[in-house]
Amino acid sequence: MFKNGLDRNRIKYIALIAMLIDHFAMFFLSHSIAQASVSRIALYSFMRVIGRLTAPIMLYFLVEGFIHTSSRKKYGVRLFAFGVISQIPYALANHNSLLTFDLNMIFTLFVTFLMLLAQERSEERPQLRIVVFLLIMSTFCCDWGVLGPFMAWLFYRFRDDKDKQIKYYCMICAIQVVSAAVFLASNGKHWYGELWQAGMFMMIPFIRSYNGKPGNKSSFNKWVFYIFYPLHLLIIWVIKYKI
Repeated sequence: MFKNGLDRNRIKYIALIAMLIDHFAMFFLSHSIAQASVSRIALYSFMRVIGRLTAPIMLYFLVEGFIHTSSRKKYGVRLFAFGVISQIPYALANHNSLLTFDLNMIFTLFVTFLMLLAQERSEERPQLRIVVFLLIMSTFCCDWGVLGPFMAWLFYRFRDDKDKQIKYYCMICAIQVVSAAVFLASNGKHWYGELWQAGMFMMIPFIRSYNGKPGNKSSFNKWVFYIFYPLHLLIIWVIKYKI
């Protein structure tokens, strides 16, 4: 798709833009969407389709970071610290309250990081597979919980075979789209109400195009996502509830 491929930084910036588009739709266009005009519904769905890129990209590069980082301890501490920092704006933006068990995406990444540590050790100590399973299941209260860590597990399990990564990723996408349709239909809603979940398939060209290079290693590129995530949620909360 891209002549010389895309490095990690470029794909991450695409993920940031996709996240911003997704969150704009989720926080500002979703209100009374069932009674909205066709054009508003189409715009909302289109923006949510684009937004399905972000989490899979974050999880894919979490696995890459886990494999290639020079210090897993620092990596893990950084994820935990920003998970804590991000929880306040995440809770405010989503619930306008700090009293929630709904945890943010960086917490999902942190628990997934712990799961990858257990998975790596389970190759020599099979009994740790139960720990892998429990860590995946523990994310049920996190953003993209269970589905996200399982996705990362597959990315790690088939890290040396991009074709298999894509194959099993497509299976996850299909399950997600079908299960969303079944859930809606079983609750008396239009089964196609969340077909925008199919936007997850848009990740495939980026997996194909990733050239394995990190891109520019400036401090800005290292920290921009960690800062952008809680900052944009804080701005969303201010706009949504305070203006």
